[in-house]
Amino acid sequence: MAFTFQINNGVKFNHNKELLKKAEESTPKLKHEKINPVKIVDIVSDKKAMNGYKAVDSEKDIKKLSEYSFKKGEKIVLDFGNHEVGHFNIDLNSVGSPMDAPLYLHLTFAETPAEIGVDSSTYDGWLSSSWISEEYVHLDVLPTKLNMPRRYSFRYVELEVMDTSPKWQVSFSNPSLITESAVSVKDVPEVKIDDPMLKKIDQISIKTLQDCMQEVFEDGPKRDHRLWLGDLRLQALANYATFNNQDLVKRCLYLFGGMTTEEGKISANVFTKPNPVPDDTFMYDYSLFFIAVLKDYFDNFKDQSVVNDLYPIAKKEIDLALKEVGKDNVLKMNEDWPVFVD
Repeated sequence: MAFTFQINNGVKFNHNKELLKKAEESTPKLKHEKINPVKIVDIVSDKKAMNGYKAVDSEKDIKKLSEYSFKKGEKIVLDFGNHEVGHFNIDLNSVGSPMDAPLYLHLTFAETPAEIGVDSSTYDGWLSSSWISEEYVHLDVLPTKLNMPRRYSFRYVELEVMDTSPKWQVSFSNPSLITESAVSVKDVPEVKIDDPMLKKIDQISIKTLQDCMQEVFEDGPKRDHRLWLGDLRLQALANYATFNNQDLVKRCLYLFGGMTTEEGKISANVFTKPNPVPDDTFMYDYSLFFIAVLKDYFDNFKDQSVVNDLYPIAKKEIDLALKEVGKDNVLKMNEDWPVFVD
């Protein structure tokens, strides 16, 4: 099937206060670390590079960042050296004559060089363009510290001066990122890997999982900050072999189990801000993943209390799923409860 957005506004949900309370009690305390960019780069076109763009070292020195000034149409790209998730901040000041007009600044947060190289205004896809990680900011008074309120997932930050005035320019200093994650790579036991390529794959995989482990296992920290059941199953399994964080898996199980429909169906995903909200999207195979996640959780932690709480819900998913199987033991295709092979 092709993916389509489900709209089921008439669905009514149960909200089990006891289960949701246990989900809240399992919310992790996020860990933070201050990270600074390692260099300044230029984004250049290269047909051989991924998506046609690559980052090359700039002639500008990151240690001398505050000495540079920028006028209308000029830009600079900061490279943090690794993929990070968190809140960006930077100091800004005016250089030259008194500031007779606001600073109009465009910030782009990119995981890859192509996200800076390609003009975002040309995007025309079925996912909302509001997910593009960019901001346009007006600042009336400098100097100031710009603290970006949104959390971003990126390696590169482009600062583009849309306008100042002919009388003055802007300077940047002290850029940093305050990272967020429920876990630290230091929590992962070291595994001896002799093959350099496999070792690099292992490191990147662990970093990717860490970035997705926030107050829930996120589908992705860059775009879809939601908790999806299909992703949870695989993320939890990878977690058991690395960070082995019990509370985060428990929290996710209780969130799904605490917000079923009146007939007992589990949503394919849930939102957590400002309060837990089940989505009105339902997938046949995703509901069955709840059973697998619960079993894997018990196999790893032997936590009987969680199984006692959630077994009735898992059993209900089996009962509902069997109603979709015909007398010939073949699954009937139900457009209102589709199978989604991710």
